[in-house]
Amino acid sequence: MKLGLVSSSNMRAVVLLVVVHLGLSGCSIIYKTTGDVLIGFTYDEAIPYILTVDDMDMLCAISESFASFFFSFGTVTTPPDQLAIMFYMASATCSEAKALDEELRYLRAIKARNVSEAQDARIAQKRASRQAASRQLLGYQKMVTVYGEPGGDCPKFKSTDDEFYYLIGLINGLQALFNNIAAESTANVPLSIGMKVGRATNCLDNEQWWGLPGAVRAAVWTALPNSKPDPDIDPYKLLATSIEIGLGQAVRVVQVLEAQLYLGQGDIEGVKQVIRTHAEVTERVPSNPAVAALDAMASMQLQAISDRLWTEATGKRTPIGGLGTFWDDKRDEEVIDIDDLL
Repeated sequence: MKLGLVSSSNMRAVVLLVVVHLGLSGCSIIYKTTGDVLIGFTYDEAIPYILTVDDMDMLCAISESFASFFFSFGTVTTPPDQLAIMFYMASATCSEAKALDEELRYLRAIKARNVSEAQDARIAQKRASRQAASRQLLGYQKMVTVYGEPGGDCPKFKSTDDEFYYLIGLINGLQALFNNIAAESTANVPLSIGMKVGRATNCLDNEQWWGLPGAVRAAVWTALPNSKPDPDIDPYKLLATSIEIGLGQAVRVVQVLEAQLYLGQGDIEGVKQVIRTHAEVTERVPSNPAVAALDAMASMQLQAISDRLWTEATGKRTPIGGLGTFWDDKRDEEVIDIDDLL
């Protein structure tokens, strides 16, 4: 029986296949190593630095530009799900800003009796709100992936970083509910998230986390009274305690939840007072530098609420440097700013 030898052409093909296989394997190793280094750097250095940045436009741009890039490394290494919790929250602020601009356009069109413009603006507003809710829902779902379904047994946190990402994930879930309502429920955010988030905040220390867990719990109890463990509990007392904690630590995110709570109750004077207090304390007490981004986010959202109130009443946004003031405030004498007329 004659044994056939491999021809030179076949040998070249075999060698080529081996080289290609080794090359692709080498690329996979390189990609994994690169992903591990970049993701590790982001966790250890970039996120702590980003939290000190108080420029929300920059944070919005970073989150929208780089989120998909970082997430793509999940195909070659451990998925960066904790980063996704943060990036989805930050990118949602971009969508919320778009929704605000469209809402202000709607209010101006209503004042001008321009029906088609008002209808178009309202449609655009709901689209942007739906995008915000969808991003926040994704951030919440990533939190569930990392720490499990909230509302039952508390996760076993390995560090305060874990607690921080868990808190941000819970806030994502709550804000997703708010934006889903603004989008006429088109983002399909499950209503059950509210009760789960309310119960899960018990896993976090209210004093340590700037009063946010308590404020979230109070907001949920107000929106969903049946979720209260005791019917006699007054959510406003818990909210007041949480606000005091947050302001005392120079982290004012709690005031956003306070303003949204009053807004949902139709208490416009209560909303105004929250904004006045925020403007006063931020002028007097600098933000906690380690988490200045959270304060910047709070200021942006309260500015948005102020702009909405101002535009509805006067047709224009809050005046420059006028956060904390309102069109119907009593003044000793009326002063006309010529710059506003140019």
